[in-house]
Amino acid sequence: MTLIFNRIRKLLHEEYSFQYDQIQLDTDFEKELGSDSREMLELINDFETIFDIEISFDDIDDFIFSGKTIKIQDVIDYIEKKITG
Repeated sequence: MTLIFNRIRKLLHEEYSFQYDQIQLDTDFEKELGSDSREMLELINDFETIFDIEISFDDIDDFIFSGKTIKIQDVIDYIEKKITG
């Protein structure tokens, strides 16, 4: 498991009260964690802070309002790309 995954897992457990066993790479934010658009905005803000990245409005729109299923692995992939440039 990656450092990014572990940090996301810790955030979701400590700040959003999800159990560790609920938080897997294939966990869907909306369907399995019940995250709505407001919570996703909060999470995006947390991700920016924790990983010292900036997430563009276009990417935020894609994450929240595209209708796509967003899994934890998708977020990890995105963060890895932002960190490595």
